[in-house]
Amino acid sequence: FYFPGGYTWILFLGMAGSHVYIYAFDHIRVLRSIPSCTFASYDIEWWAQALMAPIIGVMASCLVFKSNCEPGCHCLRGVPLILLCSAAWLAHVILHVALLVFVVPKFGTPPPEEDPAMNETFETLNSRVPCSWFTSNPVHCLRSKYFYKNSPPCFYYIRGREYLMKANRSIGQFFEAKKTDKKA
Repeated sequence: FYFPGGYTWILFLGMAGSHVYIYAFDHIRVLRSIPSCTFASYDIEWWAQALMAPIIGVMASCLVFKSNCEPGCHCLRGVPLILLCSAAWLAHVILHVALLVFVVPKFGTPPPEEDPAMNETFETLNSRVPCSWFTSNPVHCLRSKYFYKNSPPCFYYIRGREYLMKANRSIGQFFEAKKTDKKA
């Protein structure tokens, strides 16, 4: 980004097209394969946003570098230019993280005093909820049936077909529907 060749626009259009394709493909796969999502906490999202701060800070640094000696802008050479680019990067990172720490929490609900799922294990959760990473992953279910030959194998979760699922504690599948769970 600091020293682009003659193919800058082609490069950016290719990256934009790739991002649109990946977003659309991922969106379609999520809608077709995952019945619902439950996020236990906001920690992963917060850290993903925090890790974006230095990456986006590089863009701020590039903007300072590319605006050097443009009409109406600064014109520096050598170490002062490097220091100004570094200062732009640092200022962006500090501002980005400060917004995440002080402003974003003002728009959300406060976290509960005590974690309601503190003592819950995967076994107790999976005995009530049929959909897990294992049962919603078709490759894992096929591997369980044909490669490992588990009996009963890990059943692929399909909403409305929970009554077909059988528990197998040895492979970590704890959900088993009761006879009354079958819907006509």
